[in-house]
Amino acid sequence: MRFMIIVKGDERVEGGAMPEEKSIAEMADYHEELAQAGKLVDCSGLQPTSKGFRIQYDGEKRTIIDGPFAETKELIGGYTIIRVDSREEALEWARRFPNPAGEGNPAEVEVRQMFELDDFEPSESVERFRQIDPVNTSSSSMSAPTPHVVVNDGQAAIDFYQRAFGARLGETHLAHDGKRFMHAALFIGKGRLFLHDEFPEVGDCGGAKSPRQLEGACCTFHLDVSDADSAWKRALDAGAEVVMPLDNQFWGMRYGQLRDPFGYLWAIGSPIR
Repeated sequence: MRFMIIVKGDERVEGGAMPEEKSIAEMADYHEELAQAGKLVDCSGLQPTSKGFRIQYDGEKRTIIDGPFAETKELIGGYTIIRVDSREEALEWARRFPNPAGEGNPAEVEVRQMFELDDFEPSESVERFRQIDPVNTSSSSMSAPTPHVVVNDGQAAIDFYQRAFGARLGETHLAHDGKRFMHAALFIGKGRLFLHDEFPEVGDCGGAKSPRQLEGACCTFHLDVSDADSAWKRALDAGAEVVMPLDNQFWGMRYGQLRDPFGYLWAIGSPIR
Protein backbone atom coordinates (compact mmCIF):
# COMPACT_ATOMS: atom_id res chain seq x y z
CA MET A 1 0.00 0.00 0.00
CA ARG A 2 1.11 3.55 -0.73
CA PHE A 3 0.83 6.65 1.43
CA MET A 4 1.52 10.28 0.55
CA ILE A 5 3.11 12.50 3.20
CA ILE A 6 1.90 15.98 2.29
CA VAL A 7 3.83 19.07 3.37
CA LYS A 8 1.59 22.11 3.69
CA GLY A 9 2.50 25.38 2.01
CA ASP A 10 3.14 28.59 3.96
CA GLU A 11 3.90 32.28 3.41
CA ARG A 12 7.62 31.62 3.40
CA VAL A 13 7.41 29.08 0.58
CA GLU A 14 4.89 31.19 -1.33
CA GLY A 15 7.31 34.11 -1.04
CA GLY A 16 9.95 32.09 -2.89
CA ALA A 17 12.22 31.40 0.09
CA MET A 18 14.51 28.40 -0.40
CA PRO A 19 15.01 25.85 2.42
CA GLU A 20 18.11 26.19 4.58
CA GLU A 21 21.03 23.81 4.09
CA LYS A 22 20.36 22.11 7.44
CA SER A 23 16.77 21.35 6.42
CA ILE A 24 17.91 19.99 3.04
CA ALA A 25 20.45 17.74 4.80
CA GLU A 26 17.81 16.39 7.22
CA MET A 27 15.44 15.64 4.35
CA ALA A 28 18.25 13.96 2.41
CA ASP A 29 19.10 11.73 5.39
CA TYR A 30 15.45 10.76 5.85
CA HIS A 31 14.82 10.00 2.18
CA GLU A 32 18.08 8.07 1.84
CA GLU A 33 16.92 5.85 4.70
CA LEU A 34 13.56 5.37 2.99
CA ALA A 35 15.26 4.46 -0.28
CA GLN A 36 17.65 1.99 1.37
CA ALA A 37 14.68 0.31 3.07
CA GLY A 38 12.96 -0.02 -0.30
CA LYS A 39 10.04 2.19 0.84
CA LEU A 40 10.53 5.35 -1.24
CA VAL A 41 8.38 5.78 -4.36
CA ASP A 42 8.79 9.50 -5.12
CA CYS A 43 9.37 12.84 -3.43
CA SER A 44 9.59 16.50 -4.41
CA GLY A 45 9.03 20.04 -3.26
CA LEU A 46 6.68 22.29 -5.20
CA GLN A 47 7.41 25.72 -6.62
CA PRO A 48 5.31 28.69 -5.37
CA THR A 49 1.82 28.98 -6.85
CA SER A 50 2.94 32.15 -8.63
CA LYS A 51 4.57 29.77 -11.11
CA GLY A 52 1.49 27.56 -11.43
CA PHE A 53 -2.05 27.77 -12.75
CA ARG A 54 -5.46 26.19 -12.34
CA ILE A 55 -7.95 24.93 -14.87
CA GLN A 56 -11.55 25.72 -14.02
CA TYR A 57 -14.32 23.56 -15.54
CA ASP A 58 -17.77 24.85 -16.40
CA GLY A 59 -19.57 22.41 -18.67
CA GLU A 60 -17.47 22.13 -21.83
CA LYS A 61 -15.64 25.36 -21.05
CA ARG A 62 -12.08 25.35 -19.67
CA THR A 63 -10.71 28.53 -18.08
CA ILE A 64 -7.04 29.00 -17.15
CA ILE A 65 -6.43 30.85 -13.87
CA ASP A 66 -2.84 31.88 -13.23
CA GLY A 67 -1.32 31.89 -9.72
CA PRO A 68 -0.53 33.03 -7.13
CA PHE A 69 -3.39 31.73 -5.00
CA ALA A 70 -4.42 33.33 -1.74
CA GLU A 71 -5.41 30.37 0.49
CA THR A 72 -1.84 29.62 1.63
CA LYS A 73 -2.77 27.17 4.41
CA GLU A 74 -4.70 24.98 1.96
CA LEU A 75 -1.82 24.66 -0.50
CA ILE A 76 0.68 21.81 -0.86
CA GLY A 77 4.35 22.67 -0.56
CA GLY A 78 5.79 19.21 -1.21
CA TYR A 79 5.21 15.49 -0.89
CA THR A 80 6.81 12.12 -0.24
CA ILE A 81 5.21 8.89 -1.46
CA ILE A 82 6.07 5.69 0.40
CA ARG A 83 5.16 2.04 -0.20
CA VAL A 84 4.68 0.06 3.01
CA ASP A 85 2.99 -3.12 4.22
CA SER A 86 0.59 -1.58 6.77
CA ARG A 87 -0.92 1.63 8.11
CA GLU A 88 1.15 1.16 11.27
CA GLU A 89 4.38 1.11 9.24
CA ALA A 90 3.29 4.28 7.42
CA LEU A 91 2.65 5.93 10.78
CA GLU A 92 6.12 5.04 12.05
CA TRP A 93 7.82 6.49 8.96
CA ALA A 94 5.64 9.61 9.10
CA ARG A 95 6.54 10.20 12.76
CA ARG A 96 10.19 10.44 11.72
CA PHE A 97 9.55 12.96 8.92
CA PRO A 98 11.75 16.02 9.55
CA ASN A 99 9.94 19.21 10.58
CA PRO A 100 9.54 21.03 7.24
CA ALA A 101 9.64 24.42 9.01
CA GLY A 102 12.76 23.57 11.02
CA GLU A 103 12.96 22.17 14.53
CA GLY A 104 11.13 24.26 17.12
CA ASN A 105 8.81 25.89 14.59
CA PRO A 106 5.11 25.05 14.24
CA ALA A 107 4.30 22.98 11.16
CA GLU A 108 2.02 20.22 9.97
CA VAL A 109 2.20 17.35 7.52
CA GLU A 110 -0.79 15.34 6.35
CA VAL A 111 -0.65 11.63 5.51
CA ARG A 112 -3.14 10.10 3.07
CA GLN A 113 -3.44 6.54 1.81
CA MET A 114 -3.48 6.30 -1.98
CA PHE A 115 -5.87 4.20 -4.03
CA GLU A 116 -4.53 1.01 -5.60
CA LEU A 117 -6.03 -0.51 -8.74
CA ASP A 118 -7.05 -3.56 -6.71
CA ASP A 119 -9.42 -1.29 -4.76
CA PHE A 120 -11.61 -0.98 -7.87
CA GLU A 121 -13.90 -3.58 -9.39
CA PRO A 122 -12.18 -5.40 -12.30
CA SER A 123 -12.92 -3.83 -15.68
CA GLU A 124 -11.32 -3.27 -19.07
CA SER A 125 -10.53 0.34 -18.14
CA VAL A 126 -8.81 -0.70 -14.91
CA GLU A 127 -6.68 -3.21 -16.83
CA ARG A 128 -5.67 -0.43 -19.24
CA PHE A 129 -4.31 1.49 -16.27
CA ARG A 130 -2.35 -1.58 -15.18
CA GLN A 131 -0.46 -1.45 -18.46
CA ILE A 132 0.63 2.14 -17.88
CA ASP A 133 4.07 2.32 -16.31
CA PRO A 134 4.79 6.04 -15.74
CA VAL A 135 8.31 5.30 -14.56
CA ASN A 136 9.42 3.55 -17.73
CA THR A 137 7.37 5.38 -20.37
CA SER A 138 9.53 5.89 -23.46
CA SER A 139 9.19 6.85 -27.08
CA SER A 140 10.14 3.36 -28.23
CA SER A 141 7.57 1.64 -30.41
CA MET A 142 8.52 -1.75 -28.94
CA SER A 143 6.70 -2.99 -25.86
CA ALA A 144 8.25 -5.08 -23.12
CA PRO A 145 8.37 -8.80 -24.03
CA THR A 146 5.49 -10.89 -22.69
CA PRO A 147 6.12 -14.57 -21.91
CA HIS A 148 3.59 -16.83 -23.66
CA VAL A 149 3.46 -20.24 -22.02
CA VAL A 150 1.80 -23.53 -22.90
CA VAL A 151 0.06 -25.53 -20.17
CA ASN A 152 -1.71 -28.87 -20.05
CA ASP A 153 -4.77 -27.47 -18.22
CA GLY A 154 -5.48 -23.80 -18.83
CA GLN A 155 -8.25 -23.34 -16.28
CA ALA A 156 -6.29 -25.11 -13.55
CA ALA A 157 -3.24 -22.97 -14.39
CA ILE A 158 -5.25 -19.75 -14.15
CA ASP A 159 -6.66 -20.83 -10.80
CA PHE A 160 -3.19 -21.72 -9.51
CA TYR A 161 -1.53 -18.46 -10.60
CA GLN A 162 -4.32 -16.50 -8.97
CA ARG A 163 -3.89 -18.36 -5.67
CA ALA A 164 -0.10 -18.57 -5.73
CA PHE A 165 0.92 -15.16 -7.09
CA GLY A 166 -2.20 -13.00 -6.90
CA ALA A 167 -2.59 -13.02 -10.70
CA ARG A 168 -5.40 -10.93 -12.17
CA LEU A 169 -7.24 -12.35 -15.16
CA GLY A 170 -7.58 -10.22 -18.28
CA GLU A 171 -8.85 -11.10 -21.74
CA THR A 172 -9.56 -14.77 -22.52
CA HIS A 173 -10.65 -16.77 -25.60
CA LEU A 174 -11.81 -20.38 -25.56
CA ALA A 175 -11.33 -22.86 -28.39
CA HIS A 176 -14.25 -24.34 -30.31
CA ASP A 177 -14.45 -27.20 -27.84
CA GLY A 178 -15.44 -24.67 -25.15
CA LYS A 179 -12.89 -26.11 -22.73
CA ARG A 180 -9.34 -25.28 -23.78
CA PHE A 181 -7.94 -21.76 -23.78
CA MET A 182 -6.65 -20.39 -27.07
CA HIS A 183 -5.54 -17.30 -25.14
CA ALA A 184 -5.59 -15.98 -21.58
CA ALA A 185 -3.87 -12.85 -20.26
CA LEU A 186 -2.73 -12.76 -16.64
CA PHE A 187 -1.28 -9.77 -14.80
CA ILE A 188 1.18 -10.53 -12.00
CA GLY A 189 2.48 -7.44 -10.24
CA LYS A 190 3.53 -5.09 -13.05
CA GLY A 191 4.18 -7.98 -15.44
CA ARG A 192 2.00 -9.78 -17.93
CA LEU A 193 1.83 -13.46 -18.80
CA PHE A 194 -0.03 -15.06 -21.72
CA LEU A 195 -0.97 -18.74 -21.70
CA HIS A 196 -2.83 -21.26 -23.80
CA ASP A 197 -3.65 -24.95 -23.65
CA GLU A 198 -1.90 -27.63 -25.67
CA PHE A 199 -3.19 -28.04 -29.24
CA PRO A 200 -1.21 -30.97 -30.67
CA GLU A 201 -3.74 -31.43 -33.47
CA VAL A 202 -2.67 -28.21 -35.23
CA GLY A 203 0.97 -29.24 -35.71
CA ASP A 204 3.76 -26.67 -35.59
CA CYS A 205 1.35 -23.72 -35.80
CA GLY A 206 0.29 -23.32 -32.18
CA GLY A 207 1.35 -26.84 -31.39
CA ALA A 208 4.03 -25.94 -28.84
CA LYS A 209 4.44 -28.44 -26.05
CA SER A 210 4.07 -27.86 -22.33
CA PRO A 211 6.84 -28.69 -19.85
CA ARG A 212 4.88 -31.80 -18.86
CA GLN A 213 5.19 -33.12 -22.42
CA LEU A 214 8.82 -32.04 -22.69
CA GLU A 215 9.60 -33.40 -19.20
CA GLY A 216 11.26 -30.16 -18.16
CA ALA A 217 11.13 -26.35 -18.39
CA CYS A 218 13.66 -24.28 -20.31
CA CYS A 219 13.20 -21.00 -18.39
CA THR A 220 12.59 -19.65 -14.90
CA PHE A 221 10.24 -16.78 -14.05
CA HIS A 222 11.73 -14.47 -11.41
CA LEU A 223 9.57 -12.49 -8.97
CA ASP A 224 11.03 -9.65 -6.89
CA VAL A 225 8.89 -9.28 -3.76
CA SER A 226 9.04 -7.25 -0.56
CA ASP A 227 8.64 -10.32 1.69
CA ALA A 228 10.03 -13.54 0.20
CA ASP A 229 8.86 -15.72 3.10
CA SER A 230 5.17 -14.79 2.80
CA ALA A 231 5.25 -15.03 -1.02
CA TRP A 232 6.98 -18.42 -0.74
CA LYS A 233 4.39 -19.75 1.72
CA ARG A 234 1.51 -18.54 -0.48
CA ALA A 235 2.91 -20.39 -3.51
CA LEU A 236 3.51 -23.58 -1.52
CA ASP A 237 0.00 -23.46 -0.06
CA ALA A 238 -1.36 -23.16 -3.61
CA GLY A 239 0.42 -26.34 -4.70
CA ALA A 240 3.95 -25.42 -5.82
CA GLU A 241 6.86 -27.73 -4.95
CA VAL A 242 10.33 -26.77 -3.74
CA VAL A 243 13.22 -27.01 -6.21
CA MET A 244 15.75 -24.83 -4.36
CA PRO A 245 14.92 -24.06 -0.70
CA LEU A 246 14.37 -20.42 0.23
CA ASP A 247 17.44 -19.12 2.06
CA ASN A 248 19.74 -16.10 2.47
CA GLN A 249 22.08 -16.17 -0.51
CA PHE A 250 25.65 -14.82 -0.80
CA TRP A 251 24.61 -12.17 -3.36
CA GLY A 252 22.44 -10.38 -0.79
CA MET A 253 19.02 -11.80 -1.55
CA ARG A 254 16.67 -14.16 0.24
CA TYR A 255 16.00 -16.46 -2.69
CA GLY A 256 14.56 -19.84 -3.66
CA GLN A 257 13.00 -21.69 -6.60
CA LEU A 258 9.69 -23.51 -6.97
CA ARG A 259 8.05 -25.65 -9.65
CA ASP A 260 4.40 -24.99 -10.36
CA PRO A 261 1.95 -27.87 -11.03
CA PHE A 262 2.38 -27.35 -14.80
CA GLY A 263 6.15 -27.74 -14.87
CA TYR A 264 7.33 -24.11 -14.94
CA LEU A 265 10.02 -22.86 -12.58
CA TRP A 266 9.53 -19.74 -10.46
CA ALA A 267 12.20 -17.90 -8.49
CA ILE A 268 11.17 -15.74 -5.54
CA GLY A 269 13.53 -13.25 -3.98
CA SER A 270 13.73 -10.16 -1.79
CA PRO A 271 16.72 -8.11 -0.56
CA ILE A 272 18.22 -9.13 2.78
CA ARG A 273 17.79 -6.29 5.26
